[in-house]
Amino acid sequence: MNRRDFLSVCGAASASLLPLTHLRQAYANSPLAIAVQPGKISIVGPDFPATDVWTFGGSVPGQLIRVRHGETVDATINNGLTVPTSVHWHGIRLPNEMDGVVGLTQPPIEPKASFHYRFTPPDAGTFWYHSHVMAYEQVGRGLYGPLIIDEPDPPQVDRDLIWMIDDWRLADDASIIDNFGAGHDRSHAGRIGNVPTVNGRFRDVVPVRRGERIRLRLINAANARNFALSFDQLAPLVIAVDGQPVTPYSADGPVVIGAAGRVDLVIDMLGEPGSIAAVTDSFYREPIELVKFAYQKSVLRDEPLDADIALPAATIPAPDLSNAAHTEVVIGGGAMGGLRRAMMDDKWMDLREIARQGYVWAINDVVGNKLDMAPLMDLKKGSSVRLTLRNETAFPHPMHLHGHHMQLLSIDDQPLAEPRWVDSPLLMPRQTMELAFVADNPGKWLFHCHVLEHHSAGLGALVVVS
Repeated sequence: MNRRDFLSVCGAASASLLPLTHLRQAYANSPLAIAVQPGKISIVGPDFPATDVWTFGGSVPGQLIRVRHGETVDATINNGLTVPTSVHWHGIRLPNEMDGVVGLTQPPIEPKASFHYRFTPPDAGTFWYHSHVMAYEQVGRGLYGPLIIDEPDPPQVDRDLIWMIDDWRLADDASIIDNFGAGHDRSHAGRIGNVPTVNGRFRDVVPVRRGERIRLRLINAANARNFALSFDQLAPLVIAVDGQPVTPYSADGPVVIGAAGRVDLVIDMLGEPGSIAAVTDSFYREPIELVKFAYQKSVLRDEPLDADIALPAATIPAPDLSNAAHTEVVIGGGAMGGLRRAMMDDKWMDLREIARQGYVWAINDVVGNKLDMAPLMDLKKGSSVRLTLRNETAFPHPMHLHGHHMQLLSIDDQPLAEPRWVDSPLLMPRQTMELAFVADNPGKWLFHCHVLEHHSAGLGALVVVS
C-alpha cells in the first residue's frame, strides 16, 4: 500500500473515533510518579490494530504535567522498559543536574530503576518533556508529554487546548516500522513519517461552538517533521513562541512550527453552526489534513470575546549587545551538503571515513560525536553572547539550546520588527540567523539540531557556562 492509499484508508477509518479532547489534569501540587512503560494506542481507528508504543503514564502524549508559575515540578520517573531512559524538560531554564542528558548531567535511568526530578520553572508558558536516551527511537515510539506552566493571570478564553503534533512511520497493519536511525534519515531530512497526528490521533474532529475563544497550544513532538498549519477561514493570532510571549500578531499565511518548537494561538471560532473548518499542513509538497473543527448547533456568542489576549512580558535577562562576545556557528554536511572533511576525535577525517562510523554532520567542521568534546563556547556566567547561525546544508535544522532562551534578532540580515525569545529556532537551508543570549545558567549544556537523527549523526555541540 502506498502512502496516498494508506492515508486515504486511515482517514476513512478515523472518522468513527470519539471527538478529540484536550488533555486534562489537576495541578501537580504534590509529587508525581510517572511510569515509563509499553502501551497500545489506536492511532488510525478501529479498522486497524492498535499500535505498540512506549509511554509516559500509559498514554501518548504522556501524562500532562501542569503547575502554576512559581510552583515546583516534582516528578519521579520509574523505568518499566527493558532499556535505559531519561527525561529532558524541553525549554525550561532549570538547574543543570535536572536537564536529563545522560552522560552529561545524570546517569541513565536503568530498567526497574527511578530518578527524581525537582525544579521550579522560572517562566510561564508552553513546554514539553521527552526521552533523551536514543531519542530518535524513544521519542519516535511515543516517549513525550506536555508541560504547562500557567501564568498568574492568563488571558480570558473559553477553552485551553493542547495539541502535541507528531508523525509516525507506520506499516500497513498500523505497526511502527522499526528502522530507527536509518542511514537515509540520518543524512537527509530525518525520520519523516507517513501518518501525522494530533495527540496521538489521525484526522480527528474537535467540536466547537460559534463565538468560542480558544487558546491553542501547539507542540511539535515529531522526530523531524516541520509543520506549516493553515486554519481554513479562521484567523489565529500568535501570542507566544517557544513558550515566551510575543506582542499578538495575525498569522498571515501558515503557522510554521519546527520540530521541538511551540506556538500559542488564540482563535475566535466565528463559523456558522454546522460548518467545518479544516486544519491542514502544507510544509511539504502534498497538503495533509490534520484535524477538523466541527461547529455544533449551539451558539456561545455572535461577536468575538471582548478581552485582552496579550501575555505578560518575558522576564528573561536581555543580552548587552554592545558588549557581547560573538560566535559564528556554521552547519555543514548531510546529503548534498558539500562537506569534504571534518574534525572527529581530534583528528581530521574525510567525509567517507566519518560516514563509515555513522556521522555526516558537523558544526564549525567538528563532528559532535562525544559529550566530553571541547566546547563550542566556554562562557563566563553573566556574559552576553551574540550568535551567527549559518546553515550551509540542503535541509532545515531546528537548533535547540538547553537551559537558556535566545533572542532572535534577524533572519538573512533582515532585523525582526520585534526580537523574540526562542529555544529551538528553525534554520532553513542556506539561511542565516542572528541571535543573542545571556549565559546566566551554569553548567554543561547541549546545543544541537532537534531533528533527532541529525543529532545522533553528529550535529551537536557543548556550551559551557561557569
